[in-house]
Amino acid sequence: MTGVSDAADLARIEALVDATLGAALDEIDAVQAVERVPGDKAFWYVRIDGETKQHFSAEFTLGQRTLVVESYFMPEPEENREQVFEHLLVRNSGMHPLQFVIASPGGEQAVYLRGQVDNRDVDAECIDRLLAAVYEYTEQFFVPAMRLGYESRFAPRS
Repeated sequence: MTGVSDAADLARIEALVDATLGAALDEIDAVQAVERVPGDKAFWYVRIDGETKQHFSAEFTLGQRTLVVESYFMPEPEENREQVFEHLLVRNSGMHPLQFVIASPGGEQAVYLRGQVDNRDVDAECIDRLLAAVYEYTEQFFVPAMRLGYESRFAPRS
């Protein structure tokens, strides 16, 4: 079971996330923007430019026990729904530190990439690994999932 971070631990982790994402913005061409969003929980929005998916984001949320990263991957498939979900679940078996999940914000069953790390394990390398995984898995799996989930839109027109 994870422990609850005290105020000093949370402040240390917040500063670490700020510094690591700031360095990513300066050093990684694909990272286009990093915004720190004020609120009860520490939250960062990272805008990423990709090749197979033009723009996407990684959203980091620091809680009392874990650092969570989430990225909207694709909308609910219009076609081959079960095959798309099966395809992504099979991919999950070899993925770390993120997995595909289905979430229903506003009623739509969209697909997200999601991962979480116990606050005791958060360091700069961990944050880099989470950000890199969002990029890598989106670039690797987006087009095949969209082709399956929106097959008729990708079919050649006669």
